[in-house]
Amino acid sequence: MELDIWFDNDSAASLQAQMFEQIRGHILSGRLRPRAALPPTRYLAEQLQVSRNTVSLAYDRLAAEGYIETRGRSGTFVSRTLPDESLNAEIRQDGLQPPMLDLPSPILCFSVHSPSVSRSDTTSSLIDFWVGRSDPDTFPLETWRRLLVRKLSSAGSNLTEYGDPAGLYDLRLAIADHLSRVRGILVSADQVIVTGGSQDGLNLICRLLDTRNLPFFIENPCYQGAAFLFRSLGATLIPIQVDSRGLVVDQLPRDRGGVVFVTPSHQYPTGATLSLERRMQLLKWADSTDSVIIEDDYDSYFRYEGRPITALTGLDDGKRVFYLGTFSKSLGAGLRIGFAVVPRDLAEAARTIKSQINHGHPWLDQAVLAEFIGNGHYDRHLRRTRKLYKSRRDCLIASLTNQFGNADIAGGESGMHVVWRLPAGSPDAGTVQRRARSYGVGVYTFGSGAAHEVDGNTNRNCLVLGYSSVKERDIEIAVGRLHRLFQDMKRETGPVATLADRTFA
Repeated sequence: MELDIWFDNDSAASLQAQMFEQIRGHILSGRLRPRAALPPTRYLAEQLQVSRNTVSLAYDRLAAEGYIETRGRSGTFVSRTLPDESLNAEIRQDGLQPPMLDLPSPILCFSVHSPSVSRSDTTSSLIDFWVGRSDPDTFPLETWRRLLVRKLSSAGSNLTEYGDPAGLYDLRLAIADHLSRVRGILVSADQVIVTGGSQDGLNLICRLLDTRNLPFFIENPCYQGAAFLFRSLGATLIPIQVDSRGLVVDQLPRDRGGVVFVTPSHQYPTGATLSLERRMQLLKWADSTDSVIIEDDYDSYFRYEGRPITALTGLDDGKRVFYLGTFSKSLGAGLRIGFAVVPRDLAEAARTIKSQINHGHPWLDQAVLAEFIGNGHYDRHLRRTRKLYKSRRDCLIASLTNQFGNADIAGGESGMHVVWRLPAGSPDAGTVQRRARSYGVGVYTFGSGAAHEVDGNTNRNCLVLGYSSVKERDIEIAVGRLHRLFQDMKRETGPVATLADRTFA
């Protein structure tokens, strides 16, 4: 379990006081509901990179004032009855303030089309660095089997009746609670729509927007699936450059009405994190131009350096940002479960559109996942998986550095892949990709690694390396083979001209 807490180093208040006020605020706003479990002091101290004593003192003050309670070895929980309840009559019964939706009428359109989505060839080789693939060994099989048997034994008519097309309510509520704690997003279950992965959620959101008459601003480079979907729905795509701090917001035009698609937590494919300054700048731009933002938060749970920045949707207070999430990266793509979060005023319209696309998803998988999240299994799974993926990231970076010297690697602070800019004088990335397969290694250019680039020559010296599903020993072997490949190519052709350094960084 994680909490969305930030410290202001310029504040006169102590870290303990800042933590107390923020946790208290989460409780009173409904982000942390009565009886919700709080993370152990040791874990929260590690997450926030502060002393355990700082966390303990904040917890002690919260307990003394009646906001939290300790139940022996069971842990620390939000109190059932809060001391400030009588002072917060204006807060809704579900703990949520009604958000404001200020969208121009032309931006909404509820017509439905049938897009055709292309996919890249992901044929694997012996050691394959394909992107975004979770390790099958991390799937919590025993826990999942136990929960599945339990749900089957009490299924009743759930296996024979149609469910809510928006998704099982228990799952939507579990997702809403999880987002409020971990990503700082305050939403109700009604705003959450369960989908068959993030691509399905993106399709749903696009059908809520006037796709054909609005400019779609996309990161350049960007996620291929999004660009292809937008184009299939008749959207006009306008590329906006990406640098080491994410989307260059200053390049967005000042014309009124538009849609921006971003991957702020770990930009795909470059791996850049959109800075807090640019997040606020982007939200201000959306307000001033009557535009909306689609935030794809596909692998934000895997953050290895520093604290994650609050999601755009959390900073926006539910006005202009549509949020996409998926369990494909954290649990497994085979579940085919993702979700979209829409502004409150569009919740019923989204449910209607969803019913036109399909009549919901299998009850059993949703029921199991709801209990998996609600019982704390998902938080524990994320901690274990994050630790494993960090170890593999470290191994990949160390191996590239050992074999190639001062390797130029980007995007390693978070996520499930890094971008390796090839050494000066190397053949282009496409050549390396083709030759590497004969050495038993699968590496990918931006174009073949599920990325779309308006100018296909911009990053010809970059490879995308997904490390999450590759064991450390295999990483070392694969990088050794790549080193041998580079030596062989040098002997075959001699030094080649250095590629133009026109990359995202």
